[in-house]
Amino acid sequence: MIYFVYGNDTYRLKKTVDAMREKYEDSSGMNSCVFDGNYDIEKIRSDVMSLPFLADKRLVIIKNILGAKGIDGKKMIEILDKKPDSTVMLFIEEGEPDKRTSLFKRLMKEKSKELNLLQGGELLKWIKAEAEKNGGTIETKEANMLAGYYGGDLWQLKNEIQKLISYDKKITEESIDKLSVANVNVKIFDLTDAITAKNREKAFKILSDLLDSGENEMYILSMIQWQVRNLALVYDLKDSNERDIASKAKMNPYIVKKTLSATRKIESLDTIKAYYGLIIGAENDIKTGVKDPDISLELLVNKLTD
Repeated sequence: MIYFVYGNDTYRLKKTVDAMREKYEDSSGMNSCVFDGNYDIEKIRSDVMSLPFLADKRLVIIKNILGAKGIDGKKMIEILDKKPDSTVMLFIEEGEPDKRTSLFKRLMKEKSKELNLLQGGELLKWIKAEAEKNGGTIETKEANMLAGYYGGDLWQLKNEIQKLISYDKKITEESIDKLSVANVNVKIFDLTDAITAKNREKAFKILSDLLDSGENEMYILSMIQWQVRNLALVYDLKDSNERDIASKAKMNPYIVKKTLSATRKIESLDTIKAYYGLIIGAENDIKTGVKDPDISLELLVNKLTD
């Protein structure tokens, strides 16, 4: 059997590896091997063709080979074609693999699955299941709140859910507000609120907190741009109810709720367009080295709160 799993959800990719190892590995460790960065084709061939020792199956895991240089795809395909039934192979690729390669096309003929970041209903279902698995409960409103804060980052969500349930078995909006305020997404919502309210002092305090916590300047800038994009999406729909906005804009309901408060402080769409222009200018200054990243962000916030 050959399995091929790829995508940008590193949490579920790791869980796939863990499940396969639990199923096929034995205590001796003699019937499994992992190739990750060192792709000696002849060594791979030898391990794949070897029969299991005192076991029914042998497991060979190969990680991120599609993005590696100098790989002979034809030889790898030959190994797959001649693989004994007693060997189980698992190919794991983080991110978006090159779908033009012959090896990718060959692997897609096997048991393949794309694991990208969960969103929408699937993400809410995962959050609820994770809360139950940890002995707690969470309602849809609070699940949407966590999804709005952390998106499909299951690593972060898992840690947050465990932390919240340690505090209280029932996850509430109050406990999320109390324990999850350090997340960059949350601070970006607050920063946007401060900008649209022209509260320069508060905006600079939030920016300072983000920089002091070690957040990358370009990431902060990208998050500001992301939230300004949300402002633009919600602005034209601001007279609708939150549920309709979430449906029409295809946005998380909690993000809609947080964005609406900022949107209602904006006089016209021209203001949002001006925000975009200032953000692009700051991005160009950073990328071209005209200004240091932290200085560029400070000047941007200063202009946005004029």
